[in-house]
Amino acid sequence: MPSPRTVRRVRTALLILVIGVSASIAFTFLRSRSAVTATPEPSPPPEGPTSARADRFEYKSFKGDKEGFILRALQMVGQEQEDVHLKGVDLSFTYVAKGQPAKGRIVADEALINPTQQKGNFQGHVVVTTEDGLELHTESLLYRGDKQLAKSDVPVQFKRKDVSGTSTGMIYEAQEGRLELLADVTLRIQDEGNPPTDIKADHALLVRPEGNMRFEGNVKLTRPGDVLTADRFEVDFGSDQTIYRARAIENVVLDSVSGDLPGTAPVPGGTGPRHLTCRKLDLWLRPDRSLEQAVAAPDGDLTMLPGPKDPPEKRRLQARALTFRFDEQGHLYELEGQKDSAFDTDPIPPAKGVPRRLRCQSFLARMNPTTGDIKDVEFRREVVFEQAPQKATAENASYDGASAVLTLRQGPEMINDEEGSRLRAGAIDVNTRTNDMTARRDVHHVLKRKGDGQGLLMGGTEPALITSTLMEYTDSTKTARYLQNALLRSGKDEIRAPDIRLQQNGAEGKWRLEASGGVVSFLHPRRDVAKDAKEGGATPKATPSPARDTAAVEGRSKEMTYSEEGQEAVYRGEVVIRQGDIVTRSPEATLNFTSDGAGIQKLVAGEPVDVLQGERRASGARGTYTPQSETMTLVGPKVVLKDPTQEVEGRTVTFHVNDDR
Repeated sequence: MPSPRTVRRVRTALLILVIGVSASIAFTFLRSRSAVTATPEPSPPPEGPTSARADRFEYKSFKGDKEGFILRALQMVGQEQEDVHLKGVDLSFTYVAKGQPAKGRIVADEALINPTQQKGNFQGHVVVTTEDGLELHTESLLYRGDKQLAKSDVPVQFKRKDVSGTSTGMIYEAQEGRLELLADVTLRIQDEGNPPTDIKADHALLVRPEGNMRFEGNVKLTRPGDVLTADRFEVDFGSDQTIYRARAIENVVLDSVSGDLPGTAPVPGGTGPRHLTCRKLDLWLRPDRSLEQAVAAPDGDLTMLPGPKDPPEKRRLQARALTFRFDEQGHLYELEGQKDSAFDTDPIPPAKGVPRRLRCQSFLARMNPTTGDIKDVEFRREVVFEQAPQKATAENASYDGASAVLTLRQGPEMINDEEGSRLRAGAIDVNTRTNDMTARRDVHHVLKRKGDGQGLLMGGTEPALITSTLMEYTDSTKTARYLQNALLRSGKDEIRAPDIRLQQNGAEGKWRLEASGGVVSFLHPRRDVAKDAKEGGATPKATPSPARDTAAVEGRSKEMTYSEEGQEAVYRGEVVIRQGDIVTRSPEATLNFTSDGAGIQKLVAGEPVDVLQGERRASGARGTYTPQSETMTLVGPKVVLKDPTQEVEGRTVTFHVNDDR
C-alpha cells in the first residue's frame, strides 16, 4: 500500500493538473464565468482600410475604471472587417483565482484577433504564463469567446511548479467546465526531494461540474521502482478541489519494488517485489487527503516475491475483492478478502519446500500499524488449509499473531495422509510455529498405518480410534495426549483411561502407549498359540482363521504401558488380568505378544501374585502363564496351590489350566 507521502504526491499532482491546466489556463485568458472577472464590451477597433498596417499596435479593454486586458503587437499587418491580423502579439490580462486578482500573459508570433466577437487565433511560438506559475507552450491556440471555447490541434506543453506535461491537442469549453487533452498525454510530478511520478495516456478529460478527471487508453503511472497500468484512471474531487477518490479501471496491473503504491505495502509476506492485478483499483481519501482505503476488485490478485532476507518462496493472495485500510498516519491496519479468497505459498527453485494452500470465502486480517505484524485474522466459511501431506478444513477459523495459534471451529477436521491420521473435534488449535496441536470437545481421532503394516495393539491392520474430551499433541516428541474419558479402540481391542498418551518413535513410527488414572483394557488375540502348538504350527500365520480366535484378555490397573517395538503391555498398580476363567492379581503384570501381534506368548505377574481359576487358588512371588503349553508356573520362597482335591506347597509350582494336573 502507498505511504502517506506518495499518496499526497500523486494526489497533489492531479490536483495541480486540475487547477493548473483548467483554472490557470482556461479560467484566465479564456474568460471562465466562475473564475475570471467579467470583461465589458470592448471599444471598436481602430478604423482603417482592409490593408491597414501599423507598428506598435495596442488595444485596451476596461470595466469601469478597471483594466480588463491589454493587447499589444509589434505590427498590425492587416484587417478584414473586424478581424485584425497582428504580429509579435503580447496579451496581458487580469483574472480572479480563489477570490484573489491575478495577472496572466499570452505571447505569439502572430494572431488574428476579433475583439468584438472575442475571437483569437494565436500562431507560432504561443506561450501562456500566469502569476501562479503556469507556463504553456504550443504552436497554435484558437479562442472563441462567443462559444467560450479554447482549442489547439497541435502539441501542447505545460508546466506549473512541480507539474509538467504534454498533449497533442486540447479543447477547453468554459461553459461546460470541460477540458480535454486529445492525444499522447503525458504528465510529470516532481516534488522537491522525491523521485518523479509520470502519467501517460492516450486521452484525458476534465469535467469540473462532475468533479471528475479521467485518463483513458493505455494509461501508465510510473515512478522509480513502481508501474501502474490500466485502461482508465479517474479522479473525483469536490467543489473545494480536494480529491477524495481515485481509481484505475480495467486490466489494472501494478508492479512495485518500493512498496509505496496502492496494494503493495506492508502486506505480510516479505519485502520483495509485488505484482497486483484486478479489474479496478479504488482509492478513497480522507478530508485531510490521507489515504483511507484501497479496494482491488473484482478479481484482486496480489503476488509477493521475497526480499533478500525473506524465505525463498512466492506468495499469492487472491479474492473477488481485496480491501486495504489505512490509519491517519498512512499505515496499513486492516486487510480484507471477500468472496473466493485464496492464499498460496510456493518455494522458488532451487529451494525445496512444501507448497501451502488456504481457501475460504472471506477473511479479515488486522495488523499492528507501526510494525506491520499480524494481530489476528478471521477466516469465514468453507475454510481449507493444505500443506502436503496435511489438510485441514472447518467452517470458520481464526489466527492469533502473538501466539501464532490457528483455531479451527465448526466441524473442523485435520487429515494427514502420510501418517494415516484423521482428527475431528469441536475446535482444534494449531501452533503454526511449533506444529503443536490442541483439540477440544468431542475429540475423534482415527490412526491408520500406511500400507498393510501392523496396527495398534492386537488390532491387526484395523485403524485405531481414540476419543476424548481433550487432546494435546506435541510435535517435537510426536506425542498425543488424550484427556478426560479417553477411549482407544483398535479392531476389537479397547483401552479406557482418564489419560492416554500415544507416541510414535523411530523411522518406522513404532507405537508407544501410556495410560494412567485407572486403566481398563480389553485385548483380543487373533491366534490361539496353544492350538498352534498342538497342531505343530511353529510359524505364525499372516491371516489366522476365525476358528483360532481365543478369549479376550481383560486388564485393570492404575497405569499401563504398551510398546509395539517390544511387543509387550505392562500394567502397574493393583493389576487384575482376566482371560476366560483365569484371573491374576498383582502389583505389576506384563503381557508379551507374538511377533505379529496376533497372539499372547506369555503373561508374567508379580510380585507377589494371586491366581484364581474356578475353585483353584494359587499364590507366589511371580507367576508366568504360557498359552502355548497352557501352563501356569508360580515361583517364590513359598508357593501355595489349593483346589478341592489337593493343596501343594513349594518353591516352584506348575499346573495346567485345561485339566487338573
